[in-house]
Order: sequence, then C-alpha cells, then structure tokens
Amino acid sequence: MGRRVTLIDVARHAGVSRTTASYVITGTGRVSAATRERVLASIDTLGYVYNEGAASLRRKGRTIGVVVPNIDRPFFGEVLIGVESTFTESGYMSLMVSTRDQLDQQARLLRMLREHQVAALAIIPATGSDHDLVDDLRSWDVPTVFLSRYIAGAAEPYVGSDEVRGGYLAAEHLVRAHRCRSITYLGGPKRGVARIDRLDGVRRALAESRSEVSLVDLTSESTVEAGIRAGQELARRELPDGIICHNDSIAMGLARALFDAGRSGATRIIGYDDVAAAQASVPSLTSVATNGRLLGETAARALLAVISGVEPAVRSHLTEPRLIVRESCGDHSGEDAPTR
Repeated sequence: MGRRVTLIDVARHAGVSRTTASYVITGTGRVSAATRERVLASIDTLGYVYNEGAASLRRKGRTIGVVVPNIDRPFFGEVLIGVESTFTESGYMSLMVSTRDQLDQQARLLRMLREHQVAALAIIPATGSDHDLVDDLRSWDVPTVFLSRYIAGAAEPYVGSDEVRGGYLAAEHLVRAHRCRSITYLGGPKRGVARIDRLDGVRRALAESRSEVSLVDLTSESTVEAGIRAGQELARRELPDGIICHNDSIAMGLARALFDAGRSGATRIIGYDDVAAAQASVPSLTSVATNGRLLGETAARALLAVISGVEPAVRSHLTEPRLIVRESCGDHSGEDAPTR
C-alpha cells in the first residue's frame, strides 16, 4: 500500500499554498474560480481523501498533553525541553503533568487531560503500565505517542532510543577496552522495559565476547540518593571490575559514595543518558548518550505532522545511542583515549 496523499501533496500539485488548498476543501475563505478548479483537479488526479477526523482534532484547540513520570529527573527534564520548545514554536501550548511514576496518579491525570480535550498526547508511561493504558488512550481518538518508554507487546507509535544497543555498547566497552571479568548492572525498576532491554544488550555483548564474565543485577530507585546508598554498601566488599548504572544520577551518587569511602577509581563506572551534568561530575562520567532533548523534539514533530494534516498517522522513531567515554572508566591513555 502506498503512502496516503496529504493536503500538502495536493497544494504542491496545484501550485498553491496549503491554506488555499484547505479553503477549497472546506469551502471557506476567498478563492478564485480558476484556483478552485485547479485544486479540485489535483484532488481528483492524486486521489486525495479529506481527513475529517484530523480536521476535528484541529478544532479542539492548541493544547497538547504531556505526561512524564518524574519532572525533577534530569533526563526527563531534557526530554521536556525538546517537547515544549517544539510545540511552542508551532503555536501550541504544552499541558505538562507528572505521575510520580504511580499508576493511580497516571489514571487520574489522564482523566483530567481528557476533560481538557487536548489535541494530542505525548506520554512517558508509568512503570507497570500495560494494555489497559493502551485501550484507554485508543478510546480518546487523538494522536498519541509513547516517548522514551513503550508498552511491551503493543504496536503504538513510539519515539525512543535503542535501549538494547545502549546496554550492548556499555558492556562491550567494559569487556573489550578494559577486560572486565565481573560486571554489575545497578539501578532501575525491575519491571521497567528500558531496564529489561538494556540488560538484554548487556548479555548479548557478554555472550559475543566469548569471555568468562560474571553479571550481577541490582535494582534500586533511579536517584542520586539511591546511588549513594548502593555505593556505601558496595564499598564494604570486593567491587566488581565495572558497574553499568541505569542512569547518570545513580552513577554520580555511586561515584560520590566510593570517593567518600576512599575507593574512588577502584571500579569502572558507566552511566546512562549523558545528561548535562555528566561531563561536569568528578570524575567526569562515561555515559551512554540518548539525547533526551532530540527525543522530545522528534516526538513533538511526529504529533504535529498529524495535527496539521501532513501525515495520516503518528510515526515511530528509534534513535541510535552513543557511548561517550570519560574519566570514570579509569586510565584512558593510548588506545583507550576518550572518543565521541
């Protein structure tokens, strides 16, 4: 099946603006008879079908619902900057709410957004969200995109980073560049899809290395405080050769606790997301960069394309993560020098 013909296609074919083509279709505005005939001829030639549903969405208003788990987490903050700036530049207002990663709070806030008749929705679902959430959002009949987290087994539009690849890059670096033989994955919710995918990538890298590498899996909250507590506990015993942290906040808390215990540099640490503070931490943090701001911008553009009639449906997009190597992996002289 070919790509659906859009109003932009009609306008280009007829040699008019999108607004003029819209006037002809909706019977509004002032358009000359010759121009009207030209647009109608293009509609007939291209086989354009007017999307009344999309038009109805545009009449709802210029407010977009944005749902995040924790507005105070650095990565989610960077995502929000991308989302909000893109919507604002296009004349839309973002109505942002935080679920505190709680399912009951998420349900209440979604009901409120529905009552406000938002024109579209970008959502980072709370941990543990399932197909009930998908069914609920489908009943809205508004453009929706899952951002940074998806619902396992659902085919809903999703914009995020390739988490399996990110976990793979982190583990491969520890094994290949530093010959680590014991690795710990630290932090994140046990049922979190991002955590599950990253660990899948870690295990793939270890399997491909054909080396005897032990892997320990430790869950925790995704905060600096949780990283400090984990670091204090780990410092009391033999440290693994390398630690992959679920996010940069945990990694920075861990590094601080090891420093306070006099064990800074005793293990190689990799964070995740490469938030702005990662480069400024001491030691500077090696991290898997996912570019939260770009993810937010991409998700917002995917929604705007549908609202404006350029696209018939929200498009998914998976970005490629990069490993940014810095001081927290230890000595990088010679072949292990930091690279971007």
